[in-house]
Amino acid sequence: MSDPVEDLQKARSALVNDRRRFASVLAGTHPRGKTEEATNGIFQLQKAIEAIDAAIADEKALAPNGEIEDDPSI
Repeated sequence: MSDPVEDLQKARSALVNDRRRFASVLAGTHPRGKTEEATNGIFQLQKAIEAIDAAIADEKALAPNGEIEDDPSI
């Protein structure tokens, strides 16, 4: 089984690269439709990056053996 933190970090890196491509569109002079698409893309990517950051923190907080401990509050 692959390391979930490593997988999440790779996914985060890919999303950051996509966000940077959208930023370069916004930094240039492009037709209005392109800038709106880039703005929406950055917003969606940033939300996904933040979700991955939370998932990474959660994975790191799990038991050392990677097992999910039962949560009696669920």
